[in-house]
Amino acid sequence: MSQLKMEFRDLSTIPDIPVPDGYVLRNYREGDEAGLSRVYVAGDLGMETPELVREKLIEHPCFTPERIFVLEYDAEIVGTACAWANARDSSKGYLHMVGVLDGHRGKRLGALLTITTMIYHRDHGFTAQQLDTDDWREAAVKLYLDLGYVPVYIDDTHPGRWRTLAAKLHRPEALADAIDRA
Repeated sequence: MSQLKMEFRDLSTIPDIPVPDGYVLRNYREGDEAGLSRVYVAGDLGMETPELVREKLIEHPCFTPERIFVLEYDAEIVGTACAWANARDSSKGYLHMVGVLDGHRGKRLGALLTITTMIYHRDHGFTAQQLDTDDWREAAVKLYLDLGYVPVYIDDTHPGRWRTLAAKLHRPEALADAIDRA
């Protein structure tokens, strides 16, 4: 089954979320692979080892150090997100691999990381940002809806899956702004 798609339509209207006290937001540095791997494992995002992070992320054609954002607390990596180029539409950025360690969730860190990628994309000439997600990632979908992302229907299963998810999240308005790209 295909992943669900979402889009933030206008990068000139990015909300502001400050970095909380005690946290440091920075870009990727050589040697971050083990910390990134811990975040990806905690978020069920794959890349269970530093070697897989290197192979699938650092060696990816979209990689540059400034496209990977890292959030630290007490010098430990606790969150990350990537601002990739979009293979489907070169005018739109692509949000990739957002994750925050369990003990740091509930502090709007996922929102902070997402917004950081939006700012990167805006500042590099993109007009919108897209992402892929899964039906079972309800907390992530709620976050994206709260930030202003809308569902994008790519295949015939998407409208029904989004209706189910909108009902679970008590967010029927999410369907009103959906974009049909089929």
